[in-house]
Amino acid sequence: MTAILIGVILFLIGGIISIFFGEKLKKIVFLSFAAVAQFFILPQSFNILLNGGQTEAKFILSDPLGACSFRLDPLASLFVIIISTGSLLCAIYSGSYMKMYSYKKISLSTYYFFLGILSVSMLLVVIVQNALVFLIVWELMSISSFFLVIFENDKPEVLKSGLYYLISMQVGVAFLIAGFAWVSASSGSLDFNSFHSVLSNSNSFSNLIVAFFLIGFGTKAGFIPMHTWLPKAHPAAPTGVSALMSGVMIKTGIYGILRIILLYGNINSTIAYSFFSISLLTAITGIANAASQKDLKKLLAYSSVENIGIIGMGIGIGMLGIVYNNSMIAMLGFLGAILHIINHFTFKSLLFYGGGIVYLNTHTRNIDKLGGLAKYLPMTSSLFLIGSLAISGLPLFSGFISELLIYLGLARSLSINNLSINIFAILGFSGLAFTGAIALLSFTKVYGIAFLGNARTQYQEKFKEKDFSLLSPMIFLAVIIIITGLFPYLTVSLLGNILKQFLPMDSLNEFLKIQLNLQILSGYILIFTSFILFFYLIRYFLLKRKRVEYFKTWDCGYQVGSSRIQYTSSSFAQPFLSLISEIVPQNINVNKEPVLFPKEASIESNSQDFFERFLIQPNLKWLRKFLDLFSWIQSGKMQQYIIYGLIFLLFILIWILGVK
Repeated sequence: MTAILIGVILFLIGGIISIFFGEKLKKIVFLSFAAVAQFFILPQSFNILLNGGQTEAKFILSDPLGACSFRLDPLASLFVIIISTGSLLCAIYSGSYMKMYSYKKISLSTYYFFLGILSVSMLLVVIVQNALVFLIVWELMSISSFFLVIFENDKPEVLKSGLYYLISMQVGVAFLIAGFAWVSASSGSLDFNSFHSVLSNSNSFSNLIVAFFLIGFGTKAGFIPMHTWLPKAHPAAPTGVSALMSGVMIKTGIYGILRIILLYGNINSTIAYSFFSISLLTAITGIANAASQKDLKKLLAYSSVENIGIIGMGIGIGMLGIVYNNSMIAMLGFLGAILHIINHFTFKSLLFYGGGIVYLNTHTRNIDKLGGLAKYLPMTSSLFLIGSLAISGLPLFSGFISELLIYLGLARSLSINNLSINIFAILGFSGLAFTGAIALLSFTKVYGIAFLGNARTQYQEKFKEKDFSLLSPMIFLAVIIIITGLFPYLTVSLLGNILKQFLPMDSLNEFLKIQLNLQILSGYILIFTSFILFFYLIRYFLLKRKRVEYFKTWDCGYQVGSSRIQYTSSSFAQPFLSLISEIVPQNINVNKEPVLFPKEASIESNSQDFFERFLIQPNLKWLRKFLDLFSWIQSGKMQQYIIYGLIFLLFILIWILGVK
């Protein structure tokens, strides 16, 4: 455990020391400390993940903290690996990406300082075992990420998005404080292990506490209806931070949910069904909103909501498997969810990094203003395509494997002789299939409109993508995606000890069966891939010295390609969006002269988040009206403020006299 804590301290020192160096050296200093930290963090984390067991360090702190343990078990080790690796990749990527702010004369001191604090707080969140210390580092994680989101604080919309994010996090932490306060008071201790005796009672009180925890952690993860901060915070933050928040930070919410499930023990069927239902709605809502977006980073943010929903569905299936004492269903559910945590980290980080390179070269996130980027950014285009195929759940890539496991868990649920789980399994199967289809539509739209066809605007600058620090994180993540897609049993073999924490030891046979089936699947995938490569090579050599010409037999007057005849993002998705207009409301504005044959005309469409429009905004409106009733208190008159102070002192005096 000492090595892990040294690695955490190195991240912290790197962020602090970078403040005292010049702008060009800050990135090197922070990256150096982040790289060295990996040699302390990763070996021990992989050792625990592969061999099981746990390691612990205990400190006696002054009251009210008391004894505080830092514990690394297989579940925590997986998240430590993701957090540490994700932070290093962000540091590498930021080295070149943050150069774009040099012309604004913005100091990078705050960026690398809070990046170090964010990395440290995320690592501590998954290893600390004291409730009060957990809440402190959890809040530290929210505050440091808030300052990273508002890095461009000269823009009003960035500040607004940052405050929206911070308020959302405070709502979530309020539920966590309530949950930890109740369970700590009931158990008489702040240590997580003591909570098991309270939560495992499976009465209405323990179920309520678990519900509070699920809401609190779910807010950080991005479950509905508290998901609306993601499409606001991610576009506002620098791209490296967006990738770290979406690919890594929101997983701390999933970690919290998994940790509570371990402490819960006797899972209540109502909690399991409710969590599965919320997860299913989250996945559908997230991808439905993603399909309607024109802003590249907003689309990726809503896609994160979808994938959090898929992870939640896997966890929900695992919980239902435990409820109905079916270890295979539980195994498939938890395994699919945990594997999808890894997969989402890889392909979502890759996509955000690719989107950052696009923004770096074009200075726009509007998909409708892009086009033809494959000609200018070939490496970024190829890597972004790999991420798009993986996130769409297509074979040969990692996303297919984790979703397949969740599908199998749903299919197995139909074998249980219980109408409730059968209905939910059918709904889950249909919802996951719908989500996969719309994910394919969304990323076909993104890649087709942004990277293919002709440019919709004239690009002003010479394109740059040969910077190693920009491409190397994407290449690393793409390799993991392909390896997991082609050899899924290798990645799954790393997760056996995590599953042992959730399931009884006698379920090991089911895990071995899944591994064997994945090995067989890997063989079929390799055969299929070999056929594709074989026919591609035949075509390549046959046409190598031949000139291929295409003749237009019927072109209806078509002479040359033009961006004006290409799909826009709105027109591409409109047939689908018209079907779900109640879920994703659309504002369509037609601008034209009120004459029969106008010289110019344009149409613009914008989508609205259903929950923000009908749930959050109305409540904010009423809250604003309520607070306005007390606006007279802030009058700006010094005499009135002095009177407030005197009244306060008078009440304090009366209270003291009353106590005596």
